[in-house]
Amino acid sequence: MKKKIIIELFIYIIIVIVGIALLITSKPEKKPIKINSDFKVGEQRGYSRDSVFMQQSEH
Repeated sequence: MKKKIIIELFIYIIIVIVGIALLITSKPEKKPIKINSDFKVGEQRGYSRDSVFMQQSEH
């Protein structure tokens, strides 16, 4: 039983080491962000445009 737990622990350690190595060595591509010229950042009073509204059911 102990041998099985030790083998499982080594497998998890290897997975973590490989994951950390991939995080350190990976180099993501830099892509330019295109924003439309008519894009405006604004705030409306009382709520934001990204808010989700739920209708309450009348009982």
